[in-house]
Amino acid sequence: QRIVENIQDVSICVSALDTELLELKQVDTFSDLQFNAPNVNYTKTGFSGSNFQIRGVGATLTAASADSGVATHVNDVYIQSPRLFELEYFDLERVELLRGPQGTLFGRNATGGTINMVTAKPQLEEFQGAVNFEFGNYNSTRLNGMVNVPIGDNAALRVAGIDLQREGFWETVDPRADFDDFDDRDIYSLRASFRWQPTDDTIVD
Repeated sequence: QRIVENIQDVSICVSALDTELLELKQVDTFSDLQFNAPNVNYTKTGFSGSNFQIRGVGATLTAASADSGVATHVNDVYIQSPRLFELEYFDLERVELLRGPQGTLFGRNATGGTINMVTAKPQLEEFQGAVNFEFGNYNSTRLNGMVNVPIGDNAALRVAGIDLQREGFWETVDPRADFDDFDDRDIYSLRASFRWQPTDDTIVD
C-alpha cells in the first residue's frame, strides 16, 4: 500500500534506512547497500551500467537497452537505467529496499524488488542548514550540504548539493596517453525543493 505504515505491520520484506542510519552505517552509495541489507548484491558492469540484484534477480545483460529486474524510484518517480555506480547520497530522508516481486505497485521492472529513495522535504517555519566535508587520499574531497529557508507561514525552500573530487586509482603507463591516471571522480549535483501548504489538508511539493 502506498501509505505510511509501521514496518512491522507490512506483509513483505522491507529494509529501511533513515538519515541517521545512513550516516551511522556509512552508506554513501548504492554499492554500500549490499552490506546493510540481506539478499542484496551490487556489481559494476560494462557500458556505464550496473547490476543491482535482490534475491538473485537483476540485470545480467550487457546491452544498454536491457531492462533491470529491480526498479529504482526517486520520490515515487521511476528512473530508467540509472547510473547507480556514480550516484552519491545526499540530504535523503530514507532509502527503502522492498524484496520480492513488486509489480502491483511499482511496474513490470520490479520482479526482484524495488529501491525507493525519498529526499528530505522542506520544513515550514524553521531555518536549517548543514555542511559536511571529507578529505582523503588520492586528493579526495567530498562536500555536501543543505539550507532550508521558510517563506512566510505556509511555504519553504530547501536547496541541497554535493561535490566529489578524486584522483584516479590507476596510473597510466602508455606514453601515448594524454592523461596520467583514470577512474577519477568529478561529480556534482544540486537539488532544489519547494513546499507549499495552503491548508492543513493540502501539501504541494
